[in-house]
Amino acid sequence: MKKSTKKKIGIGIAVAVVAIAGINIYITQSQYATADIEYEDIVSGVRITDEAVEAVPVEPAEEVAEDDFTSMDEGPVYDIGTYPKLEIDHEGLKAVNPDYKGWLYVPCLDISYPVVRGTDNDHYLHHTFEGTENVSGCIFIDSGCAKDMGDYNTFIYGHNMKNGSMFGSLRNLLSDPSPILEDPYIYYYTEDGVYAYRTYSFHKVPPKSDYFIYAVTQQKYWDYIDRAISDRSVDMDTVVDKRKNSITLSTCNGAGESKQRFLIHAVNVGYYKPV
Repeated sequence: MKKSTKKKIGIGIAVAVVAIAGINIYITQSQYATADIEYEDIVSGVRITDEAVEAVPVEPAEEVAEDDFTSMDEGPVYDIGTYPKLEIDHEGLKAVNPDYKGWLYVPCLDISYPVVRGTDNDHYLHHTFEGTENVSGCIFIDSGCAKDMGDYNTFIYGHNMKNGSMFGSLRNLLSDPSPILEDPYIYYYTEDGVYAYRTYSFHKVPPKSDYFIYAVTQQKYWDYIDRAISDRSVDMDTVVDKRKNSITLSTCNGAGESKQRFLIHAVNVGYYKPV
C-alpha cells in the first residue's frame, strides 16, 4: 500500500473519531438540556418561602442507656421545633410517577429534587422522574432500603452532573467546605411529615467500599457512625445522637481508574408533623 493511501486512511479514521466524539457530546448536551427543562418545570411547582413552620418533634419510642449515645444536637438552623416551608404537591407528583417517595432539600448546596425508589438501582440511573431515558437520571433511594426512611441508614443516590444539576454541587465541598459547615442541614419532605438531618461527615471512598453495606444491627450502625466520623474530610461540630437514624447521600467523583464515590452522612435531628 502506498504511503499516500495509508495517510489518507489515517486521516479518514481520525476525522471519523472526532466526528463520533462530537456527536456523542451533542447527544449528551441535548440530554442535559432536556432533563434541565423537565426538572425546572417540576421544581417550579414547589414554592420555598423564608417562613419557618412551627412543628412538634416526635421523640423515639425506645430509650437506650445514657452511655450509649451523646447529647442531642441543638437543632436545625431554622431554630428548634421549626423547619423551612416548602409547599409540595405530593399527590400530584405521585400521579406523575408512582415511585415518588419524598422531596430532598439541601439549602446550602441548592439541591431541591423529587426522590423516587424503584425495584432496582439501575433504572433511575438512566431515566428521569417522568420516565424519559436520559443520562441525568433521577435522585433515588437505594432499592434495598425501606421506602419510609425507617432503616438505620438510608442511601440516596444522584449523578454528579457536569452542569451542577442533581448531585453535581456536592463536589464543590472538596475545594470549599464552608457552605455545609455554615448550614449543615438536610431536609426530606413526605406527605406525613418532615425529616431534618444534620451533616456530621463527608468524604471520598472507593466504588466498592463497604460503606455501602446495610447496617442490620444497632451495634453495626454505631460502628458505621464512628467510622464515618473518623474518615471525614474536615472536622464538624455536629454531636451525633446514635438513637437516631441517618441518611447518606452518594454520588460519583472522578473518572476512569481514579473514579470514586463522594459521601455525605447526616443524622436525624427531628421528625416533624405540621400543626
